[in-house]
Amino acid sequence: MALATQSVVSVEELAASLDDPNLAVIEVHAKAPDAPGIPGARAVFWKDLAWHPLERELATGAELSERLFALGAGEGSRIVLAGDPTQFAAYVLWVARVRGYTDIAYLDGGLEAWRAAGPHAERAVERTPAAVPLPVPEPTPEQDRLRIGRDDVRALLGRDDVVILDYRTPEEYSGARVSGPTAPIDHGAERHGRIPGARHLFFRDLLDEHGRLRDRAELQRLVDERIDGTPTSIVNYCRLSHRSTLGWIALSEVLGIDNVRVYDGSWTEWGSIVGFPVEK
Repeated sequence: MALATQSVVSVEELAASLDDPNLAVIEVHAKAPDAPGIPGARAVFWKDLAWHPLERELATGAELSERLFALGAGEGSRIVLAGDPTQFAAYVLWVARVRGYTDIAYLDGGLEAWRAAGPHAERAVERTPAAVPLPVPEPTPEQDRLRIGRDDVRALLGRDDVVILDYRTPEEYSGARVSGPTAPIDHGAERHGRIPGARHLFFRDLLDEHGRLRDRAELQRLVDERIDGTPTSIVNYCRLSHRSTLGWIALSEVLGIDNVRVYDGSWTEWGSIVGFPVEK
């Protein structure tokens, strides 16, 4: 499936352009990565690319430029992020957008879709790393608004013109668990439940059987089932924001909804704050 958007690249498009000398494929892994699965790609643990090493804060624009450069991507590169699982690349794409970077793309379905499309022909791909790092942009006010913090989310509770979307599993949304149903230990927040008034949109419903985004009509139907009218703001959250940034790609980058914000702290933060309201 190929979605006609600058931000989303299909497996077929990527496979056809592996010999592009300017291509820089970066695999974003949920755990410490092994060897890359895509020819010529570089692999990185998501926190090493997206977060400050000590503070719970997003990498700065300068840090992103330095880290991408260390992975062979810089000025003149066509950068494609491939997640394993796919939502980890979605998170890095969102971080890049918050910091002002626009010319970075997301592989639709990530490594899951890449493997499902195989077997790919064995080939050796050698890339010449970029000679110059990416220029560090100044984020626009619109890009800065892609991120929302806990106090601002709390201030929006109860407003009819605001929709809060919870992308976690049904078990997490109902308060039965704070981790996904397959996690061996149910941990990640002190309380079970959801942000008051949040509507459920399980992130996997946005995807097909191989982790690729569904077509526009189906994505629009899923959104229309949960959003009435034209809200002034849509707030996405999950447990750590990876799944909710995949929702941001679907709503904002594909459907063109321009008022989608991601609560970066998500349930890991909200569910542990003293005095913050919880619904179950």
